[in-house]
Amino acid sequence: MSELKDEWIQAESLPVDETDPKALLRKWANVAEDMALVPELNVRMRVEAGMFVVEVSPELYDVFR
Repeated sequence: MSELKDEWIQAESLPVDETDPKALLRKWANVAEDMALVPELNVRMRVEAGMFVVEVSPELYDVFR
């Protein structure tokens, strides 16, 4: 199992008033699962300045590089 890190990388941000947070989080959870990663350990979402901000672990982000 990979070592947990405090590094998170912003993957996406969308306006709160135009976004379904459950659908957004589900989309990224599905990506993590497709890469054989545990979504709860590799995807998180927060609200900042009226935006839903999705952050992913470095392991998940590496898939997109």
